[in-house]
Amino acid sequence: MKLLYILDGSAFLYRSFFALPPLSTSTGFPTGAIYGFMRTVFSLLKTERPKYFVVVFDHPSPTTREKIYREYKSKRPTMPDSLRVQIPVIKNLLELMGIPVIELEGYEADDLIGYITERAMELGFHVRVYSPDKDVLQLVSERVIVINPISKEVFDYKAVVEKFGVAPSLIPDYLALVGDKVDNVEGVKGIGKKTALRVLKEYGSVKNILRNWEDFSRHFPHADKEKLELAYSLVKLHPVHGLKVELENLSMKRLDKEGLTNIFLKLEIKSLIKDLEAITIGATQKELF
Repeated sequence: MKLLYILDGSAFLYRSFFALPPLSTSTGFPTGAIYGFMRTVFSLLKTERPKYFVVVFDHPSPTTREKIYREYKSKRPTMPDSLRVQIPVIKNLLELMGIPVIELEGYEADDLIGYITERAMELGFHVRVYSPDKDVLQLVSERVIVINPISKEVFDYKAVVEKFGVAPSLIPDYLALVGDKVDNVEGVKGIGKKTALRVLKEYGSVKNILRNWEDFSRHFPHADKEKLELAYSLVKLHPVHGLKVELENLSMKRLDKEGLTNIFLKLEIKSLIKDLEAITIGATQKELF
């Protein structure tokens, strides 16, 4: 079985930065996000030994969602400079690890994860996505599972239905109705989680609600059609253009142990050198070098 691992790099950046106390070198360069991020990567490499593995990042340019809704994710704190300066280092380390890094102007990591997952399935893969974002749960299928790295929850089809009450394909419809505070997406006034399930059972989807708006609005007179359309467009994954994903783009390349060791020494994180040793012990020359 061909198995692709996809890591939501942007989500892990923030988690690593805010979950750990501030760390820095003797010269004052911040290293907390680098340390937490690489520990996660090393843990995955050690336990799973993936042959196919990609890390996906948000591109810093404005996204389509931000262009159509200025308030999208506006409640999230601005990225601290002490985190921003660590990102190029992390990407360099991933390159030395031989792990493909994918980002594309105008797109969020979620959209790229969706596109890569779809392409990987066309190539015959099963996929494991590591992300805490609810939006990617719409990808879950017989061959795709999502693992929340924070709660440790593993979402297959059954787990999504048990937690949210809808099939994975209806996650965007559910979120459009109830809203998503994390991304500052408004839901429909008067609709909570239980009501959303009842509405979806009756209408089937947001698209069908919009087609039958006159009937729907009689039950929910405070609902705003344009706001619902906007919410749906924000939570569903967007099609990606300008990215070519082939088999060779998904496979890990040779690891540069000397290059990694030198950077870890400069960053004064000797524990990562031990982690590096741990993942290379027992690995063949062909596998990692």
